[in-house]
Amino acid sequence: MKTLMIEETLKLAQGSLSREGALLVETGKFTGRAVKERFIPDRAEIHNTIAWNTANQAISPEFAVEFFSKLEKKLGSLKTYESNAFVASFPIQVKSTSAWHIAFCENMFRRKAGPVGLSKDHSAVKQIKIFHDPYGKLSDLGLKHTSETIIILDPLEMKVGIVGTAYAGEIKKAAFTLCNYAFPEVGVLPMHASANCLEDGSQSCVLFGLSGTGKTTLSASADRFLIGDDEIIWSDNGLSNLEGGCYAKLIDLTLEREPEIYRAVNRSGAIMENVYYDKATRVPDFSNRSLTENSRGSYPIEFIQKIYRQSAEAHAPKTIVFLMADAFGVMPAVAKLDAWQTQYYFISGYTAKVAGTELGVKEPQAAFSTCFGAPFMPRHSAEYAELLAQNVKKSGASVWLLNTGWTQGGYGKGERFPLAVSRRILSAIQSGELAKQPTQKHPVFGFEVPKACAGVDPKYLTIPGGEGVSTLSQKFKANSEQFKSKLDSRILDLGGPGSGQ
Repeated sequence: MKTLMIEETLKLAQGSLSREGALLVETGKFTGRAVKERFIPDRAEIHNTIAWNTANQAISPEFAVEFFSKLEKKLGSLKTYESNAFVASFPIQVKSTSAWHIAFCENMFRRKAGPVGLSKDHSAVKQIKIFHDPYGKLSDLGLKHTSETIIILDPLEMKVGIVGTAYAGEIKKAAFTLCNYAFPEVGVLPMHASANCLEDGSQSCVLFGLSGTGKTTLSASADRFLIGDDEIIWSDNGLSNLEGGCYAKLIDLTLEREPEIYRAVNRSGAIMENVYYDKATRVPDFSNRSLTENSRGSYPIEFIQKIYRQSAEAHAPKTIVFLMADAFGVMPAVAKLDAWQTQYYFISGYTAKVAGTELGVKEPQAAFSTCFGAPFMPRHSAEYAELLAQNVKKSGASVWLLNTGWTQGGYGKGERFPLAVSRRILSAIQSGELAKQPTQKHPVFGFEVPKACAGVDPKYLTIPGGEGVSTLSQKFKANSEQFKSKLDSRILDLGGPGSGQ
């Protein structure tokens, strides 16, 4: 099936093959998610369950009904391609006017249902259907809205319509958003995270993080087995992967730094999005940013050498890591969190944007995304935070912050923490070694900062000082104001900045 879709893409001149046989495609205007064009029908049945905000924008049910009716009719009149697979235990059908997007679905979704399901009488037990017209326009349907591009997700009907954007990530994120809505109803925690473990499923570790913080890179480790790189669910029995593939950022990818991902994406069956390549040699240049900073590669999880069996759940995690890429050079390399801090930093979902990562960003900007994935977590953040707290308490997992951003001085002045340093610290967290090291309480943020880590130069373990620390703490406090009426006050009082004073 995937081979046929790749052949069709080449026949239509919508892609090329790299020297190693990977499919090279470009997505046009959108090289990332169309964050301002994503909507949820504001139905009475689900109104109180949705966290309505800029990530979950309301649209009238009447518009949605007309949109889906006209989009399905349009697709019925055109040549389309179809994928039938699973996301977790949900069957999913994708109909698209683009062959390479179906090849993407064949990479990303599961061939068989996952080990965690919903009871047969649950209202959400139905097939997810995605109608995909990436090169069309909303006006083609005789409809007008704020843009010619639109994504509508209907958690009640488990349907998605995508029009006017060829960025393939919209397909997978839309499917996961619907799953992330359904699972909390049965006490299952969906997580925008990667996870790995030992071969027998023990000593598992979950790594939360926003784009660019290292979820995929750090979870693909030669000494551990990958559970999944982006969407993980935590049930009473342990961890499993929602998806069947990986969607890795490829900017500055090298064989030396990230051998597992490099080998996986440089082979037949993999798809590279918006990667510049030499037309004569057909060799990708992963350092070239002329198309986008957000170049991507999709491949089946089996392309990674060491993966945990996808038909079973790994053990509940022993360690949980919140990844952040602090661009201001004020956060330490690593810190250990208590129960209140765990919920606070999970709710905050902090990282930073730097120049080139998003249109208009020229200076570092603090970025907060609830649950480390606000656009994909449509329910109120407290629901996910409470599930996390319950699961952490039950499993006894230790929780850590790991900063993959910049050392003191920040972006443009200090150096970025070397990948080898981040890997070594993570390994010490996973083995339990770092928990045995002496710590000191951060004077502003209150978490415990290890004083030493074997194999890491002490210069990377200092606690940065200066005015920037206070400035960032105020940004945290300002962001947390939105949660005052929704969360236990102790999370904000004991978990956030000021708890160290």
